[in-house]
Amino acid sequence: MGYDLFLGCVIPARLPYLETSSRKVFEKLGIKLNDVEGFSCCPDPTGIELMDHKTWLALGARNLSLCNTNDGVVSFCSGCVETLKGVNYALNKDSHAKEEVNKVLKKVGKSYDGKVQVKHFAELLYEYLDKVKAYVEKPLEGFKVAVHYGCHYLRPSEVINWDDPFEPKTVDEIVRALGAESVDYEMKMECCGNPVEKSDKDLSLLMIDHKLNAIQEAGANCVVVVCPACYQQYEFNQRELNKKNESTYEFPIFYLSELVALAFGFKPEELGFNFHRIRPTKLFESIDFTP
Repeated sequence: MGYDLFLGCVIPARLPYLETSSRKVFEKLGIKLNDVEGFSCCPDPTGIELMDHKTWLALGARNLSLCNTNDGVVSFCSGCVETLKGVNYALNKDSHAKEEVNKVLKKVGKSYDGKVQVKHFAELLYEYLDKVKAYVEKPLEGFKVAVHYGCHYLRPSEVINWDDPFEPKTVDEIVRALGAESVDYEMKMECCGNPVEKSDKDLSLLMIDHKLNAIQEAGANCVVVVCPACYQQYEFNQRELNKKNESTYEFPIFYLSELVALAFGFKPEELGFNFHRIRPTKLFESIDFTP
């Protein structure tokens, strides 16, 4: 089994330790990840698509044309998955758009037929949930996890086409398979506020404040995400919010792959936890967890 790996921009540029944990998890599970030369930005589903839909289609199709098929392409980023799935959806729905895009691709010696299967890394973990359970060496007992699904992981549902966009269960079930508790909380399905930051910083902080307050009231002791934009919002802005509002939020933020890697027996120093702004050391001590 093998998948072409689409890393995108944010993780390799700003959060390489999230790539580290993801690669370790997939290697442990025996799922081969193939590095493909020549990938560009997906491109960002909240940027280029809004400005020029045809350019967005052409850039996404060029990326997909580079895939060596195998079992498809997998990404660690929800935004990249949305773009690549969205390009497939649009081109397979509109033969004229596919023809126009292939005219553009022909200029660089490429073509795309719309057949590459695109998957989110969490989707693969869920498909192999029994195998994930079998590799748990260190159950995450005491972890009370607030799952944040984010927007791009689930929507638009006709494009993403998996899990329930209103009552999702996949990440919660993966968390429970690791021996942790998935804590339900109000506003679970609300946006983290990351996309708003560039236009209205105060509103973005207010949105994350509402989320963190709900998580705190529910009794969770950490947060798990599956999107690098969501990760940055919680991880980078939590302390800024504390300074602004004199609040005391101190939730460790985990990427799903990091929690899985911990449960598989990997050590924090192997996973780059020293790069976290809110390190999970206090959490480990408070629940008597020894990685």
